[in-house]
Amino acid sequence: MSTIKGSLTIVYEPPFYKAIFERRFNSTYEVSQINLGPSEPKLTLIYDLVIHHWNRIIFFKQTVCASSVSERKINPKRLQRLARKSIQYGVGTKAQQTLQKQLECQKVTRQHNRRTKKILDQEKRYKLHQAKKIQKHKGH
Repeated sequence: MSTIKGSLTIVYEPPFYKAIFERRFNSTYEVSQINLGPSEPKLTLIYDLVIHHWNRIIFFKQTVCASSVSERKINPKRLQRLARKSIQYGVGTKAQQTLQKQLECQKVTRQHNRRTKKILDQEKRYKLHQAKKIQKHKGH
């Protein structure tokens, strides 16, 4: 039997309120972020977003690694440090990390698209320049 778990967290990151949607299905973890605006969101806005606009939300997928039991024993002080670090950063860190990865992926694709467009424009200008040069030397 497979289960789907979902959660909605509303966070205030100045100057905007943001809704962070998280859902888990088997070994897949998906997260999405939506800006709600500068004022505190009303409950009707949140209900409308979840009930009527759920199909428009774009989720970023990340596969969750299955936690394997390691044969090595972890030092208790290291376990304490890890526990303290996980408490210090709070609940939404995995969602924030996934959103950061999504932004990085989008940045890389934008750079790639920009680079290819620039190369195509340069080739187009070069061909136009060559055509003008040939036209100039043909004579009239």
